[in-house]
Amino acid sequence: MIKPAFLLFLCILSSMVLHAQTALTGADSARMVIDSTLHYARQNALAGNKVNWAAITDSVKSRGENAKNIEEAMPALQVLFKMLGDFHGGAYYKGKNYKWVANRPHVDYKLYTDILTRIRSGSVQISSKIVENGYGYLVIPANNPTKPGESDSIARQIQLSLTNLKPAKLNGLIIDLRTNTGGDMYPMITGVGNLFTAGKLGAFIYPGNKPEDEWHIAGNAFFMSGKQAMSIPSYSKVNPKIKIVLLTSPFTASSAEALLISFKGQKNVRIIGEVTGGYTTANDSFSYLGVQVLMATSVEADRNGVIYYENIVPDELIVTGDNLDDLSTDKKVQAALKWLKGK
Repeated sequence: MIKPAFLLFLCILSSMVLHAQTALTGADSARMVIDSTLHYARQNALAGNKVNWAAITDSVKSRGENAKNIEEAMPALQVLFKMLGDFHGGAYYKGKNYKWVANRPHVDYKLYTDILTRIRSGSVQISSKIVENGYGYLVIPANNPTKPGESDSIARQIQLSLTNLKPAKLNGLIIDLRTNTGGDMYPMITGVGNLFTAGKLGAFIYPGNKPEDEWHIAGNAFFMSGKQAMSIPSYSKVNPKIKIVLLTSPFTASSAEALLISFKGQKNVRIIGEVTGGYTTANDSFSYLGVQVLMATSVEADRNGVIYYENIVPDELIVTGDNLDDLSTDKKVQAALKWLKGK
């Protein structure tokens, strides 16, 4: 979402380009990309009211002062992301990603071969099954809707998979998010909308005095900031006493974390697994002269106002022990069943 003041700024810059096309050099374009990104960051960056803008401006412009074209200016934007502490955002130009890679907790990828193979292959599908009498298992993977109607279709698929479990007769449900690296949060939340208790589920918190963007489910629809954003035809009935476990891995991230946050504070819910990926910020974006900039502008909070700046820590920590091919030997699934049964 482009803020009005920034839109005016872009219009001014665009006017400069239109009236000086013959004189515009590669160095001019590089400078304008840097200036426009700095301007956007001042207005919108999540850390905008906590940083020294004079120091940031000097460092970014110093890094890009000799840039002869836009491509040579891109490392200056990486400096900006680093000084903002923004590892979720990034800038994209001619197919290349310019991000700041933070020093994050080490993950030994060798311990997660099965999960990573499934993530990289894109083979994980929305699915469900009964693991024991009265206990269901629902897989919600990452998504990447790019065409009109795809998000609605994903929400319906999730709800259909849940409906197939006959949730009115379930004592407990396991929702597996271990392979869910993110995507669009709307269909993920809408797809399981009948599992939530009434009221606020979460919110995006902005710097300064800007009002939060709160989300919730009402009827068959998902609402963001009081406006309906998505709906599905109907929800199946759910046992009001159903207990729910959500499974996590170090790769559970972004929109999957938003789904987790939507369940935080709900009394019948437990999170079992590992500390999540830590992409609990939300990005806004703009494009200028072929450069697309995504920047963290808000952070997620749960229904009780608890803000998740870094990641989500499970209620029960179980490191590795994953066996997605044989759930009877999967340590996280077995721990989930133990809690669901009240043992």
